[in-house]
Amino acid sequence: MMNRFLIPGLFLLFLLPRSLEAQVALGEWRAHLPYHFAEKVMLYEDKVFCSSTGGLFYYNLSDNSVETISKADGLSDNGIAVMEYYPEKQIAMLVYEDENIDLLKGDDIINIPDIMKKQIPGDKQVYDILFQGNKAYLSTGFGIVVVDIERYEITETYYIGENGDQVRVNQLATDGTYFYAATESGIMRAETSNPYLIDYNSWEKVSDVPYPDGFYKGVVYYSNRLFLIYQNDLMEVDEIYYYDGTWKSLSEVANTSCYEVRISNDQLVFTLDGVIKIMNEDFLFVREYESGSPKSAFLHEDGSIWVADNGRGLVEVEAGTGAEKVIAPNGPYYSLAYRMASAGGILYCVPGGVTTTYNNTFRLASVMRFKDELWRSNINTDRRDFIALAVDPEDPNHVFAASWGYGLVEYSDNTPVAFYDESNSTLRSIIPDANYIRIGGLAFDSEGNLWMTNTGVAEPISVLKKDGSWKSYKVGDILASTGGALGEIVIAENDQIWGIIPKGGGLFALDFNGTLDDETDDTYKLVNVEDENGKVITNEVFSMAEDLNGNLWLGTNQGILVYYSPENLFTNGSIIAQEILVPRDDGYGDILLKTEKITSIEVDGSNRKWIGTADGGAFLVSSNGINQIYNFNTSTSPILSNSITDICVDGKSGEVFFGTDKGIISFKGDATDGASEFSNVKVFPNPVREDYSGPISITGLLAETIVKITDMGGNLVNELESSGGLAVWDGNDLHGNRVATGVYLVFLVNKVPTKAHVTKILFIH
Repeated sequence: MMNRFLIPGLFLLFLLPRSLEAQVALGEWRAHLPYHFAEKVMLYEDKVFCSSTGGLFYYNLSDNSVETISKADGLSDNGIAVMEYYPEKQIAMLVYEDENIDLLKGDDIINIPDIMKKQIPGDKQVYDILFQGNKAYLSTGFGIVVVDIERYEITETYYIGENGDQVRVNQLATDGTYFYAATESGIMRAETSNPYLIDYNSWEKVSDVPYPDGFYKGVVYYSNRLFLIYQNDLMEVDEIYYYDGTWKSLSEVANTSCYEVRISNDQLVFTLDGVIKIMNEDFLFVREYESGSPKSAFLHEDGSIWVADNGRGLVEVEAGTGAEKVIAPNGPYYSLAYRMASAGGILYCVPGGVTTTYNNTFRLASVMRFKDELWRSNINTDRRDFIALAVDPEDPNHVFAASWGYGLVEYSDNTPVAFYDESNSTLRSIIPDANYIRIGGLAFDSEGNLWMTNTGVAEPISVLKKDGSWKSYKVGDILASTGGALGEIVIAENDQIWGIIPKGGGLFALDFNGTLDDETDDTYKLVNVEDENGKVITNEVFSMAEDLNGNLWLGTNQGILVYYSPENLFTNGSIIAQEILVPRDDGYGDILLKTEKITSIEVDGSNRKWIGTADGGAFLVSSNGINQIYNFNTSTSPILSNSITDICVDGKSGEVFFGTDKGIISFKGDATDGASEFSNVKVFPNPVREDYSGPISITGLLAETIVKITDMGGNLVNELESSGGLAVWDGNDLHGNRVATGVYLVFLVNKVPTKAHVTKILFIH
């Protein structure tokens, strides 16, 4: 099975700074990935391609430009496992971590998804690529797969284990007479001229190698010698042997780890632990370069060494001088975004997390900030597992990060300015005398007080008041059965506080009646998520959000539930959770996302709901949840994964950020937060050039602004209403025809109406 996509002007697209544009058009995607943890490097014509744990980028040797490439730019997937260029056929092969395959040839991207789609028990991973003639031989976890690179199809699969069993093949090499396969259980070989290589009987185990049944990581044929890389698990090192009449150990690369051996510019390049070593055809080591954590390298014809360094990115070592050039596109430090928050056009995210049993993952504490189109990350090596964020509503550069075990950290301009623990706050340790403080959630109230859940202690609610003083709340004994466990919290517009009780405990609610220091008027409730009959629907709640109408939306293991007028809990003593019934054409209906685990809910400026799921991708539904507007999954969109960790809408720009288990990607949505005045109205693009046919965005509007577009003579051209603070015009008149060259007036008035504004758009044809 092969899918072929023609990408017009692929290399022109490569030359455009798509990932680094100052503005993103409506409906456009862009990936936000880390590029410094480099894994693989290859020369592809006049570009040096480098894959990292997050994404793929290249350095253009002709103009020194650096560009990122992702699924948003036409690739079929993200996360490169193996890549190799075949100069004889001017074709490159990218094999992704999920075994999907892309061939790059000219301006084509040709997808071959067969291995990815095929149900194969055990290890399917592709470990190496060998090009020969019109074929690519893929070393895989089950055998050898042969791809015809001219017909773009898989032609054969060789199962070369004992009795035709699957065996992991790590690398394949040939001396022209034999194929040699480095496997998990020795070296196998077969004659290259044998037309029946699909028959396992054509393959024999080489018995005279140093460890006949050992795990061999690699095999290379160079300068009439066969080189073997043996993995010595007992000594935790790799041993390299070569055949020169007898098998000999290559002592110059002993007692180290070997990540790669490749022939490059007629020399043999060894990528070892902390060093690159280069051997010439006379069997002499002629160059050496020390690097922090090299994973892959090649030698360019100009003598420069190019290294994929797992920590710095792509490194060029100039010939002669040995001078370094470190290249890594801007991006977040980590690919994972466990939680995100946005204010004032600034996005924050933290890569922490907890296990399914709410234990630690021990990820380094990091706050990653996206501001003015640049990522900046602050890493705290003394702490772990940031799992919650809260941005000061009065200052978007002031943010707090909460950890699962390491207290609270305050940041100003992405620099830590204060740390809070038992010594200077009401926060308490879950382990006596250990200062092990678990905070499950953070949120600001309308007065600028910061509330947080301090799980597992006697006083599980604490608040950092706006004046800098602290207070904690015991909340009676209603959390005794849960061990004081509390997670994420939401503070409603009326300052009532809602918290998730982990592990199926339902919800906690607090109304402090606006008096922080007077606990006599406080009301606490433990809430089971029940239907109108008092039956528990589910107490497995994973996410919450209050919409613009004051309704509380719950993300559960059984889809979406809604509390309409949740404040009734404190006046009536109980509330009913409602399911949303989506009508069908047959007169019946389906419960909204009933079969999905909902990991995130975000409300945009038009009161629509962005919903993230554990394995079904992301959804956008109408304000009442009845109409589905989008379902973004890996089959229908460039989204990186169907496993959504969090969603965050930048209310200023309308850009929607999706945190996934494979990284962050964003989509330019069509709704922003409504402004209070028409003081910052902008039109993009303006002017509208003759080669532009996309949507035109009008931002900085009040919610539900009426937009009337006229020509200079006052004739009505089109009329629309904003989604939150953004209106989108397709550039057509009321009859669907593209407007002519000229200046057009845009009249804006709020729905009441009490405020108005006028701006202009220039069209050029």
